[in-house]
Amino acid sequence: MIFGVLLNISCIHSQSNEKSSLYDYFDEAVGKDNLNINNGIVHSERFRAIEGKNSYYTEEFNIGNISFEGQVYSNVNLKYDILNEQVIYKQNGSSENLPINLIVEKVDYFFIKNKKFVNLKTESIKFPSILKGIYEENYVDNVSLYIKHYKEKAKVFQTDGVYYNFIYKNNYILKYNDYYYKVESEKDLKKLFPDLKKEINSFYTANRKLERSDKSQFMENLTKQINGFLRKSSN
Repeated sequence: MIFGVLLNISCIHSQSNEKSSLYDYFDEAVGKDNLNINNGIVHSERFRAIEGKNSYYTEEFNIGNISFEGQVYSNVNLKYDILNEQVIYKQNGSSENLPINLIVEKVDYFFIKNKKFVNLKTESIKFPSILKGIYEENYVDNVSLYIKHYKEKAKVFQTDGVYYNFIYKNNYILKYNDYYYKVESEKDLKKLFPDLKKEINSFYTANRKLERSDKSQFMENLTKQINGFLRKSSN
């Protein structure tokens, strides 16, 4: 009966909204409490953060989509604890609904603030020294850019006890010819693309200011440029 209704709905909605609408309807039909995504432990704050600092990608819950065990859930409340690499889910509705730590091995991918995060499960096994867990899939092409967001905690002693400061950091990974390479410097890029040394040097020279102010945007722009250089050289 449910699937018959779903088929009727799919004929009504436009293709761009079809998948989201069907998933939303299915969630309502079976009851959100019975969904696989509700399997997990209740989330709790492990460390007392100083004001303005926290262990999350964003401190507040955001409405996003998530694929969990191959099932897509749309328009759900999500947070990402990048200190502990933990995806946190909270049911919509009652303020009494407690946030849940999802089983991270069952998370395929999710979106927060229009950023896509992927769980590189197979790749983590193949390349354990480079890859582990969840990465932002920043840009996908012949050469693709992945960003590892993480935070390091440091104790801060205050008059009323011990607090923690969380320091944001990230690593940049390029995927090229099905291999992953950690890129930390201009030298690493020139080693990876020896035929593009001149072009890479020119890009760094022209974009030093952006590199200092917004490294992630700098790396995205650089990845796009490298793809352009490779296409041009292959013609």
